[in-house]
Amino acid sequence: MRLRLWQILLIQAALVIGLLFGLRSGFIPAGIPGEWEWLRLPAWAKPEWEWLFLAAVAVIAYAAFAAWGLRVLGGGASWRIEPVWLGGLFVMAIAIQVIVPTGAPPGYDLTKWASVNYLPSSTGYFKVAREQAAGDPWKFLTEYPRWIRSQDSLHIGTHPPGLIATQCFLIQTTKANPGLVKVLQGVMPVTVDTGFRVFGADDPRPLLPAERAALYATALLTLLACAGTVLPLYLLVRSVLPAKAAWVAAALWPLAPAANLFQPVADTAYPFLSTLAQALTAWSARLQRASSRPHPGAQLLAAASGAVMAFGIFYTMAFLPVGLMAGMTIALTLAIGWRMRVLLILATSVGFLAPILCGCAAAGANPFVIGMWNLHHHARFYDEYPRTYHLWLLANPVELAVAIGLPSAVWCLIGVSSPRQVPISFWVTLSVLALVHWTGRNMGEVARLWMLFMPPLLTAAAAAFERLAPGRAPVALGGSIALLGLQTLCLQTIIQVVYPV
Repeated sequence: MRLRLWQILLIQAALVIGLLFGLRSGFIPAGIPGEWEWLRLPAWAKPEWEWLFLAAVAVIAYAAFAAWGLRVLGGGASWRIEPVWLGGLFVMAIAIQVIVPTGAPPGYDLTKWASVNYLPSSTGYFKVAREQAAGDPWKFLTEYPRWIRSQDSLHIGTHPPGLIATQCFLIQTTKANPGLVKVLQGVMPVTVDTGFRVFGADDPRPLLPAERAALYATALLTLLACAGTVLPLYLLVRSVLPAKAAWVAAALWPLAPAANLFQPVADTAYPFLSTLAQALTAWSARLQRASSRPHPGAQLLAAASGAVMAFGIFYTMAFLPVGLMAGMTIALTLAIGWRMRVLLILATSVGFLAPILCGCAAAGANPFVIGMWNLHHHARFYDEYPRTYHLWLLANPVELAVAIGLPSAVWCLIGVSSPRQVPISFWVTLSVLALVHWTGRNMGEVARLWMLFMPPLLTAAAAAFERLAPGRAPVALGGSIALLGLQTLCLQTIIQVVYPV
């Protein structure tokens, strides 16, 4: 490598510290002034130092765990040990994503678990479910194609009914199970309970215990999905690279700033589904490469990938580009004959369309009409909130690098310096992002909107670690994760990306 390890870590540290000082001083804007900027925390919002210290200790402990895991997996450990370490990484990912927010200022810590999905100004899905859909969810779904026509160009109007339906399901489940409500109340952190009391104080219709439990369950499910992204991300990289490379990519994800700052917004759950779809596609291609005839297992995995994307598109239209990524992955796997590639793409398409058509028949709602109106409302957004195309053309890649973590972005750049060693999942993801970017589909908020595309980008960082000497890789990973944690901890004391008030 042209750069020595200490130089790489020094560059990462300089970028992180420069970003934090620039944002704190106001020298670096948190967006494009006059068009869109992430809000800054008010001057009175200061972290409680004992909790910030605890979060910092947790980051160091996680960095040490990640370095240890890389040393074990990189030392030729038996394949039987991989599931054990991967399970441990999943548990550690959950723990770190619970502890990191405690280092934020009061009101912006775990309190946001109570506010984000409750306050209409943040999302609005709970309010619609509570006031319009919970009484008769099936009727609401049936009438959704007509109802969506009159909605706004923000959250509600641009999304399929999945989030509203999920809120209905959780509300009905908690109302029907008082014991579950007691369990959820018993494990609810004090800050979350306080948040419900504070934010619900002025509501003319106070939250019922079952409704609070449903909102808390929403946050827990989002946490599990976001932290659980380490599982499909590991499998995605493992389809083409050794265990140590897969460990690197998966270990970098839990401390990505976007994955932490946006919780419990639903966008943090989507990377699990998008990465799972990509992992299933990658493994279907791997199985088919080993056979000159149609491989039943490969066809099944391809169909499963399509089914995952069908489930995802019930929540957001952003899974359409994920489908394009899956198709590109199969089409560009030249080691498979073209007939086999066509069969895999057809299997993926069947897996995608079958659940959608079954859902359409069950609910009596045309999903294609819903999608058409979602895209129509999304296009309206830029008429109502004009953006300067060339400015966002420059700003979006910077925000993407900050969202994924500057240390991780540096490793990705090092990885692509040897493009043949980088998995195809990185290149198809980058290509789709470039298409979305150049067509102006997303101008602003890409730290949230592009989150489901972020995990596959870390495969380039994994490839970069393949070029390090075995003895240096754990030190490099531990140091980079510590800097990643520093960036995340400090960002949550400077800006707010979800709105607690």
